[in-house]
Amino acid sequence: MRSSKVIRLTILLGTVYQISTILSKQLRVNKNGVFKFVQFTDIHFGEGAENDLGSQNVMRKVLETEQPDFVAATGDVISGYAWDGIQTNWFAEQYKTFVKPLYEYNTSWAYTCGNHDDQGDLTRDEISEVDRSYNLSLTQPNAANISHTFNYILPVYDYEGKNILFRLWFMDSGEDQDCMGVSGYDCVRPDQIEWFRSMNKAIPDDDPSKGKGFLLVHIPLFEYINLYNNDLFYGARGEEVSCQALNTGLFAALKEQKTVEWVLVGHDHDNDFYGNYDGINLSFGRKTGHGSYGPLNMQQGARVFEITTNPYKISTWVRQEDGTIHKEVNTNSKPTSEVSQTKCGGSLGKADHVAQNYEEMKYLRDYYLKRHDLKHLVVE
Repeated sequence: MRSSKVIRLTILLGTVYQISTILSKQLRVNKNGVFKFVQFTDIHFGEGAENDLGSQNVMRKVLETEQPDFVAATGDVISGYAWDGIQTNWFAEQYKTFVKPLYEYNTSWAYTCGNHDDQGDLTRDEISEVDRSYNLSLTQPNAANISHTFNYILPVYDYEGKNILFRLWFMDSGEDQDCMGVSGYDCVRPDQIEWFRSMNKAIPDDDPSKGKGFLLVHIPLFEYINLYNNDLFYGARGEEVSCQALNTGLFAALKEQKTVEWVLVGHDHDNDFYGNYDGINLSFGRKTGHGSYGPLNMQQGARVFEITTNPYKISTWVRQEDGTIHKEVNTNSKPTSEVSQTKCGGSLGKADHVAQNYEEMKYLRDYYLKRHDLKHLVVE
């Protein structure tokens, strides 16, 4: 029988190992009080070797020039619809192409699913397991068994790792079916919003970090349409906003809780604009990958965020595929001659239109028709 001293020592060593592992994965500002992360979005690996290599090289250029502390992947990393319906272990093989540049630059990441990732051979839960099997992944298991899969918080600490300075809230906007019976793109569900509220209420009101945070989600909120229609913005709007089919009140919860300063989305490949709507900054990432359509009249790239903590300041720009920086310095507004967008996505001329992005559907049509399980998504 092992002695009690040996058992206690084993427990102690195991605890030390667990603590050191947790601390080694802790996100912290650097010694100058600065934290930089890049947003990779809509990379769409799985659409051929040439596209995949081009996407990897975009990632490499961004990682090499920016040297970020962290990468946030906001969905459609993999084109699930490109799966042939037969090949086994398909998603896991495609995912290796995504993580390869991250390991080359020893950069940790976290991930939330898009509407196309799970159209291959894996469910969202299985995708989460694949992602979390990598030691550089900071993706967390789903919180509190709520809707979808990728809902969790990553705090960012001070240099010593003692105090939380701000938070990264990851939420999952779902699949490519509908939102609670409303046809169109899926949405953040009410139970996810209640989770967000409950987690916010657990943060003391006098905590200086409470009002500092980023929300990362794939499909835009309806309020992105309001920003475009009514306010000044920076960057390009190359297609209509293809938002969640039903406004479930997420933006209202953000306003109510006063915790999130920025919302970061992907999904719309031809949009990279951002602006302040009703006190909250709404931002599109730059489409990163060479798979799928777009970006229109832009290079592939990634939106970069740099947070300076003393004094507190958030800066953003786009690092492009050729290594140049695209920093939006002039505001834009909706042309006065243009009809305001009133519905999510697609052609505004069809009264019965709810939420189909026709540029995307034109691109996806052949892929979907090859798959019996996706044919119903084709809109003629």
